Amino acid sequence: MNPYNTTSPVIFCIFNRPETTQRVFNEIAKAKPPELYVVADAARPQVQGEAELCQECRAIAEQVDWPCEVTLDYAEDNMGCKQRIYSGISNAFKQFEFAIILEDDCLPSSDFFRFVDTMRERYQDDQQVMQIAGTAFIRPLEPKEAYYRSAHPIIWGWATWRRAWEGFDLSMQTWPAVKQELEEKPLGKRKHNSRFLRYIEKAYQGKISSWAYPYVSHVLSKHGHCITPLYNLISNIGFGEGATHTTSSSNAHANQALDALPITILPSKSEKIDTARSGMQLNNGLFRKNFLQKRIYRLSKLLNCSYRPTPSRPKN
Repeated sequence: MNPYNTTSPVIFCIFNRPETTQRVFNEIAKAKPPELYVVADAARPQVQGEAELCQECRAIAEQVDWPCEVTLDYAEDNMGCKQRIYSGISNAFKQFEFAIILEDDCLPSSDFFRFVDTMRERYQDDQQVMQIAGTAFIRPLEPKEAYYRSAHPIIWGWATWRRAWEGFDLSMQTWPAVKQELEEKPLGKRKHNSRFLRYIEKAYQGKISSWAYPYVSHVLSKHGHCITPLYNLISNIGFGEGATHTTSSSNAHANQALDALPITILPSKSEKIDTARSGMQLNNGLFRKNFLQKRIYRLSKLLNCSYRPTPSRPKN
């Protein structure tokens, strides 16, 4: 089967990892988006050799050999992940009404682009829908539908509209009210909900430099709907050394397998947020090995065996 050619613009966020940048770019090239907007931060002056890595990544992103309008949004000085991605996406939405956002460690399948284009057409006039995700933290063994409406976004390979990005405030002025609401009505298990709130609270207090947590808070404050697949269409290949936040290569979500999306993308059965699946998504997204799994994992490393516990998969 020939790769699917997307009709959506792609915003490609890169920095200093040539290997993952090349792999993700290769998949973008197969999809041949009509417009490519490259967002790149500059090297940190104190990091030896980073300037060369950043330049190598920029050269990779410029390997466009299909009909495509390319915009290069390159920082001259290092801005940091939070400001660079926020400003880059904001700049891109001055140009686009809708776009796919891929960071340099989010490896898409061909089906990801088909899923996004289909959902874009299906929900472009639904003001409740603020995001289309590509990563599945819930992967049923026998799914009866292709996706659901989640209460919170996943930002490993996603897409959105200008209308949904507008009003996004990095200072998170609405977070205290959102936090109170989630304390009263938890999204998932209380222990996972508490961890989720702690992470976002740290971003609000400036203890974590992240654009992602403010974005999650933005969607939650609007009670936005996030179209989330039950088939995994993005593999995060960036866990481990060199990552900004996803530093553990043994994480349950590292390098997840990609699923084949059915030809017919069956619609969600409801136009309301699926609270049960939203909770399961949060629980699975914050999955951690239990005591026994940690012991088995340590033993497997000693024996040079492959063992990585992952969240359980429901039947449907």
